[in-house]
Amino acid sequence: MAAGHRSSSLPAAFARFLRINGSTVATTADAVQPLSALPPSVDVPHAKVLRGGWPAAAFLDPLDADLRAEILKYGDFAQATYDAFDRRHWSPYCGTCLHGLRRMLPALGLAGRGYVATAFIYATCDVDIPRWIQRRLHADAWEGHANWAGYVAVAGAEEARRVGHRELVAAWRGTMAVEEWLMNLKTSLVPFDADDGRDKGAMVVKGFHAMYASKNAGNKYGARSAREQVAAELDRLVRHFRARGEEVRVTFTGHSLGGALALLAARDAAVAHPDLPVRAVTFSAPRVGNRAFCDGLTSRGVGVLRVVVRHDAVTLVPSVPRAVVDPPVSAVLSRLWVLAGRTPAWAYVHVGDELVLDVAKSPHLKHSYDAFGFHNLELCLHLLDGHESAAGAFRQDGAPRRDVALVNKRCGMLREEERLPESWREPAANKGFVRDDVSGRWALPERELDDLPVADDRLPLSGLK
Repeated sequence: MAAGHRSSSLPAAFARFLRINGSTVATTADAVQPLSALPPSVDVPHAKVLRGGWPAAAFLDPLDADLRAEILKYGDFAQATYDAFDRRHWSPYCGTCLHGLRRMLPALGLAGRGYVATAFIYATCDVDIPRWIQRRLHADAWEGHANWAGYVAVAGAEEARRVGHRELVAAWRGTMAVEEWLMNLKTSLVPFDADDGRDKGAMVVKGFHAMYASKNAGNKYGARSAREQVAAELDRLVRHFRARGEEVRVTFTGHSLGGALALLAARDAAVAHPDLPVRAVTFSAPRVGNRAFCDGLTSRGVGVLRVVVRHDAVTLVPSVPRAVVDPPVSAVLSRLWVLAGRTPAWAYVHVGDELVLDVAKSPHLKHSYDAFGFHNLELCLHLLDGHESAAGAFRQDGAPRRDVALVNKRCGMLREEERLPESWREPAANKGFVRDDVSGRWALPERELDDLPVADDRLPLSGLK
């Protein structure tokens, strides 16, 4: 059945469930209101699949139009972690969010999505880095290696009424800081100690696990690990909304490293809240763990959708021929590696459904290979916006359409005919420096009070009405 026929046959309530709200601007005061009477869940096969995971492959190829909009929403949440990250090494706040908790989503133009950020996530990199590598003019002013790594948000009343439940979203940032690049190189396998006795032998990338689970007692932003911060915030919100009789579900999202961290957090959430529907949508993410780790996600009903760009090298690492991953070859090789006292890198496997996008289909993009450009999140979202099916052409009509200029925000993948410069987005003119009218000197201005980083800043439950 064609995608258009499927979408038109869905009940109107389900269409509203997936449609993205682009007009209503939600503020902290009115975005999260109590749900006096939630409508019943839509009892159709497509909606039933969405309760625990992502739709069956039949809805991915051809790609359902409403589902495309839903995935793009999570892509925007992941992109926000890049746009809001202060990567200016000359700033005393390098490594933090450019905006305060209550101002971030509105400042990035995402208030209309109907979600409110409730907490920030900071990740500690357990790695010693020579000062000269950090390239930070004010390295002593910021809190060591505890960088802002993402945020937790909750759907407001209008979005929750449309969906029929209260959705929590945890968005994780990809690699930006020097220490994070170094952690990515630690690709050996380490045990993932989240199992509840059911998942023997679950192992994950050492560098990902370290950023997720490390903490620094002497650092007010890293006193708790990212793992502990997310777990505590989800527990706080789940308890709050369930006490009001609301159904709660959680989605984890992220790009690249952020996608890897999203899977680790999804696994933890499924263990901590076995009756909570958990799903993850990742963009251009690498392999995260071995088969036991992936089986732990699947056995707990965690739905995973991986959106990848064909020929993006990051999605292929660590990589070996499939024949050595599957039995019976893997069983033999595993015993040999145990005897050698080493962990095989080929043990890494992907989990979930995969939606593959192709750069060659877009008439707006250069088709020459660009490793950095192929991995860019905005390029991925551009391809997703134009994707209809694996065999189909790039769609040229339909509304709303994503602005093609966003592709070149931080790369140069657009064709010359688009007349858009490469990497055109800068945080501010003159790299943020302004000239004082009195002294005539140039300096980086102080942040507004509401945009200063605050340790353990969380939106009060009293504001979630």
